[in-house]
Amino acid sequence: MARDYPTPMEAFGSLGEKYATMTVSEAAEFIAPECVIHEAAGLPEIGGREWVGPQGFVNLMAAVQAAFNGFQFTMVDMVGNDDTALAFRGRLTAQLPAGDFDIPIIEYWTFSRGKAIGILPVWHDTKLVSELYYKSYPDGRK
Repeated sequence: MARDYPTPMEAFGSLGEKYATMTVSEAAEFIAPECVIHEAAGLPEIGGREWVGPQGFVNLMAAVQAAFNGFQFTMVDMVGNDDTALAFRGRLTAQLPAGDFDIPIIEYWTFSRGKAIGILPVWHDTKLVSELYYKSYPDGRK
């Protein structure tokens, strides 16, 4: 039987091409309404929250871009299967007035019929990101 939806790697590739400028309708092609993205509590601006569905994905991407100047994700490698799972390792870089960060990240994505239904990012140094952020913006970004 022919597949009528993208593999996890195809879906992620499409999301990765436009994550910084993606619209909700574009995100809805690959992010299910019930998808939950869990961010670590220690991250400034975005952490300790669950971002839900295509709107949550777009809001998270906008919040990351607003919180961290020059935020960029670089893929290192990925593994997955053709239907339900994807894990990848990458690097996150950004500039803040108090200093730059360049840290590893691992993300675990689960899929159903070509759409992400769960995303768990694991930042490897939330303490560094938090310290640089609060040294840069003691009262938060205004």
